[in-house]
Amino acid sequence: MGLTSWGLLGLLTSITLGFLAATVWAWPRAASTGLRAAGARVLLLLGCQLVVLVTLVTALNAYYLFYGSWTDLAGAAGGRAQITRHGPVAGPNAKAASQVVRKVRESLAPVRAGRAVPERDGQVEHLDIRGIRTGIASEAYVYLPPQYFQRPFADRRLPVVIFIAGYPAADRLVWISKGHVPDTVARAQRAGEVQPMIYVLMRPTVEDGWDTECADVPGGPKVETFFAQDVPEAISDTYRTARDRAGWGLAGYSTGGYCATKLAMLHSDRFSAAVSMAGHFHALLDTTTRDLYGGSARLRRACDLVWRLENLPQPPVSVLVASADVGEKTFPSARRFMAAARPPLVVDKVLLPTGGHNFKTFRKYIPPSIQWLSAHLRGE
Repeated sequence: MGLTSWGLLGLLTSITLGFLAATVWAWPRAASTGLRAAGARVLLLLGCQLVVLVTLVTALNAYYLFYGSWTDLAGAAGGRAQITRHGPVAGPNAKAASQVVRKVRESLAPVRAGRAVPERDGQVEHLDIRGIRTGIASEAYVYLPPQYFQRPFADRRLPVVIFIAGYPAADRLVWISKGHVPDTVARAQRAGEVQPMIYVLMRPTVEDGWDTECADVPGGPKVETFFAQDVPEAISDTYRTARDRAGWGLAGYSTGGYCATKLAMLHSDRFSAAVSMAGHFHALLDTTTRDLYGGSARLRRACDLVWRLENLPQPPVSVLVASADVGEKTFPSARRFMAAARPPLVVDKVLLPTGGHNFKTFRKYIPPSIQWLSAHLRGE
């Protein structure tokens, strides 16, 4: 029974209701004086509080997707995480040849009627990617639009958007199950609102329990290099993609929004546009990030995007800031970022009047973000 499944939540709800009923039945029988009766009443109260708390926490986890499986939960509690090789698997001048295992996932396509037809509905594929430079192994879900399979587009190279989820994004299908990206894209294309693009849907977590903030961690995983070099080259080797930076963009929510903006700013030779949905703009350090910068103030400062705008040349990229005036904890950081922006950096914004840092709000940012990216990217 899955950690986020309705079956588990239903079971816990039944146990909670049963415990409450048993407490109501047993309370008069424990109402007498004496230590034994007092102890029984304490146990009944503690039991009720415990089952209610467990059920509530499980429901919150199912909604916000803090942990998607029992394995993820065990990893967060100090269980053994998967060990990956952090060193480069090829020399710095070696030709990119990241390993990609590709599989079609028909059940995830935005089917309008009957069985999925790629020329009509597009296609979702699952990739296992192992970076040639970093040795990082990660997975991606790729939505290919219907045009990718249509004869008039056979020679067209499409723009690419890499979507990076927030940390930990324990649900590996979060961009599909919660974000509904393929369905949103399909509707927008039928309405003529967006051009055909390739959507690469990923999560930032490359090791369970470690929020790397998409950084090249000293002595640890080179996540920045993975997303900036290994992933684009793996996608380019697999699909008909735009060749230059004008056709490549990034988007993300929360930590993924920070990753998207940082990667575009630091690698403007690869990316031309980025969307930050409720993302922060400064380097973080907490228990989940561990010793992210190896104690280096220079590295931490270099990952502070507001500091970069105030002290370094502005990068030639376009950024969309999607946030909320009230209720969004990252909005002060976004406001400082927008105030520090100068050409050639171009910043647009989509602001909600209110909205919390949760997927109910993140979902509202996705349609305008897709339209904005479509307007800013160019295929060939």
